[in-house]
Amino acid sequence: MDNWNLLLAVEDGQGFQSILFCFGLGVIFFCVGVYGIVTKRLMIWGRERWLFSLVGLNESSPGFAALIGSCYSGFGLLLIVICSLTLMRQSREAKAEEEKERIVDLSDLNIPTRIPVEIDHRGNLPKRNPAPSAAPASDDAAKKTSPAPPPGKSLEQMRAERQQAEAERAAAQRERERLAKEAEDKMRLEKEAARKAATELPAPSKPLQELTYAETAVQEGTRLGNKDGESFTDKAPPGGLMVGAIFHIGTNYGASVAGIQPIYQVGDKYVKGKICGDETDDLVLQLAKAGEVVAGFKVQSGRIIDGAQLAFGPLQGSTVDSQQAYFDVHAGSFGGRPSEYLADGKTIAGVYGTYQKGKSVSSLGLYVVDRVQMAGAPPEHEIRTFTSANGKFTIEARFVKLNEDGTVSLEKEDGSKVKAPLASLSAEDQAYVNSVR
Repeated sequence: MDNWNLLLAVEDGQGFQSILFCFGLGVIFFCVGVYGIVTKRLMIWGRERWLFSLVGLNESSPGFAALIGSCYSGFGLLLIVICSLTLMRQSREAKAEEEKERIVDLSDLNIPTRIPVEIDHRGNLPKRNPAPSAAPASDDAAKKTSPAPPPGKSLEQMRAERQQAEAERAAAQRERERLAKEAEDKMRLEKEAARKAATELPAPSKPLQELTYAETAVQEGTRLGNKDGESFTDKAPPGGLMVGAIFHIGTNYGASVAGIQPIYQVGDKYVKGKICGDETDDLVLQLAKAGEVVAGFKVQSGRIIDGAQLAFGPLQGSTVDSQQAYFDVHAGSFGGRPSEYLADGKTIAGVYGTYQKGKSVSSLGLYVVDRVQMAGAPPEHEIRTFTSANGKFTIEARFVKLNEDGTVSLEKEDGSKVKAPLASLSAEDQAYVNSVR
């Protein structure tokens, strides 16, 4: 009873009410089970009867009513036991808490200490000593309040040791800060050295032949990747061709192309373009060999450009030998799907695309030069319509040259060349050829 009274006094909440409810429910189930056993009534409904019929039990089965009543009683008894154990455990915890509150620190109590007293052979107590003077009492209090120094050490020595320990701790902290700063400076210098090695370009070992092309001849090639994001463009200076790029690698999706800075060659010098995208400390340089230029590129892309590599090929005259083209080292990661673009022998004069600021380049394309002319060569003539002398035939082409055999070499827009006798052209076309030959 003490346990139950203590529990009722301490426990006051929904948890205790739930335990009492379950306890009462267990009593009800137990009583219902006993009632079913005594009266042999089935305390189940149609659905439960159907379930028992699956195992061959029905109302006519002997002892079926007692079995159902036993189930009710067993379940109720189980609830009663669980609730009782829970209440007993909570009762023990409450008593333990109460015992903790009753604990008193005996050191705070002013309990007199037993003093041994000698008694003489007659049973008489010795005479009391006079009360100690106030001065010794104050000395004892001073001894208690001021801890005495260890044997062999004075207060000055202890103070000096304490100051020395504090100085040593401060010196150790300064040393840790110095080492951390040295490590930070070393990492910064290594990054600067890596950036310098990747961004400082040597002089070309072989100059490119001087080329010229019209601004209208520069067209957008196939763009690879996802077109979402901010746009960027960068074109070569007049007469320049793209011979490489510096890829800035970021940490988006692990590793991806955050920016690209094209490299052009004009005659005997390299010229860097602007950084298209974001600038990072992780740089990958891809540069063509002497006498070679960019012929195309390959990317790993999905939502962003995960990785990229340029294709290089030898420049022969005004075209690139695509049969000898090769890809440089891979920059970035290999996520996404691979795709590539080769310019079919045409030269490259810039880059364009889109990027997600602070993340990655999302698409990349190259500016392709349709027609390149070597410096010092005669200027290309415009495409015009040539008509036969009888007016039955026409051809869209540009004049190339007048041959010694009296034929005229013409070049169609697709690059194919044809010859026709000068006398077979109309009088107007013959006059045009004679004026420009």
